[in-house]
Amino acid sequence: MLMGWRARIGQIRPATAIEGAEEWREAAPPGVAFADARTIVPRVDAEGLKVMMSQVTEAARQLATAKVDLIVQCGAPGTFIPGPGTDEKVTDEITAVTGIPAITMQQATVDALRALGATSVAIGTIYSDEVNEALRAYLEAVGIPVAAIEGLQITDPYEASVHDADSAYRLGKRVLKAAPDADAILISCGTYRTFEILPYLEMDTGVPVVTSNQASLWRALRYLGLRDKIPTLGKLGSI
Repeated sequence: MLMGWRARIGQIRPATAIEGAEEWREAAPPGVAFADARTIVPRVDAEGLKVMMSQVTEAARQLATAKVDLIVQCGAPGTFIPGPGTDEKVTDEITAVTGIPAITMQQATVDALRALGATSVAIGTIYSDEVNEALRAYLEAVGIPVAAIEGLQITDPYEASVHDADSAYRLGKRVLKAAPDADAILISCGTYRTFEILPYLEMDTGVPVVTSNQASLWRALRYLGLRDKIPTLGKLGSI
């Protein structure tokens, strides 16, 4: 039987982001397979992310040779730092050179927050304050108010991979405590492990949780018409 007999999804990820790709594989429903292409991110800042985004088109060409059904650009800061409209530009470029539809991690995150009815969000990230302010500006520009935001001040992309999932759990609780009226938590960074703690963070805080990696897998599956309920993805996994 062909691997990916229901769907073949291409993912463009930073070369350091092993964790995000493995979370997808562990949570994927039967019949879904993934092809990987990698980009190099010198630093998690505006200049380093420009370098990452300059490699996206070539990575997409690589994925096209695997005959994937959809290409997902992972690395949310690559599109939220330049601001709204960048996601559409990137996906249009990918489709133009490959003939394959595409989504971005940041697009998926916004779609997930809207699907959960979020009207005010408390955010935890691995990013520096500078990158966090770009994320705040992006979300507020698309109509999602940010009630609180805290980052781990990481600029080395590899460092995000050494944080266990319980780090995301603690960060999520902390940002909601800073903004108790927020009706959703967002944890931004596709390398930051979250799948293991998602249901528990939602249960212990009483609000839905969106994470970069969870939202991207959910959106990719739904884009391709797969309606599987995935408990690992928390409340979002049943939408």
